[in-house]
Amino acid sequence: MAGKRVSLADAIARIPDGASVAIGGNTLHRAPGAAIHELIRQGKKGLRLVKTAGAYDVDVLVGAGAVAHVTAAYVGFETLGLAPRFRRAVESGQVTLWEHT
Repeated sequence: MAGKRVSLADAIARIPDGASVAIGGNTLHRAPGAAIHELIRQGKKGLRLVKTAGAYDVDVLVGAGAVAHVTAAYVGFETLGLAPRFRRAVESGQVTLWEHT
């Protein structure tokens, strides 16, 4: 089994710019934080994120300029409101949104 394993950095390196990336977790719970930070560290661009309900994960990727499109039902910090970087990017047209509730 060891031969089928790769490091997180190697796994993220296999994701090309512009790829569709589905992210687990729901709002502020169980998001893959290390993978999100590795996407940013490697300078990924033009990603198409798919998420049921995002929060910090989507907001930080958008803020880093890694995202071109988001498909999600909601992106925000629950009772604190919409994710600010995400909201600004969608309102300015920098990121497109396909809202699916």
